[in-house]
Amino acid sequence: RVHNGVDYPGELGDPVSAAADGTVISIREDDSLGTTVVLRHTGGYETTYSNLQSVPTVAPEQYVSAGQVIGAVGTTSLAEASMSPHLHFSVTKDGEIIDPQEFLKS
Repeated sequence: RVHNGVDYPGELGDPVSAAADGTVISIREDDSLGTTVVLRHTGGYETTYSNLQSVPTVAPEQYVSAGQVIGAVGTTSLAEASMSPHLHFSVTKDGEIIDPQEFLKS
């Protein structure tokens, strides 16, 4: 399995915030990564927040601002079940996987 993101450690229930302004394009239960929220941003970027608690605080098509809470750290990821609670964060630009650290610098 390829790990296409960054895992940020946290405590169960810690708030997870949007990295940038954007629109919620999906909320799903991923077989491997657990509860997942995907946001679309300007410039062709999409950010993915996984291993969230089962009920995010946002809804599909909702606009969110940078720093707005979208969910909480959970333990819903089957693929990363042996790890302590954390946020799995990944980014794509125009459908291509990019280093999340580069997105956060922009």
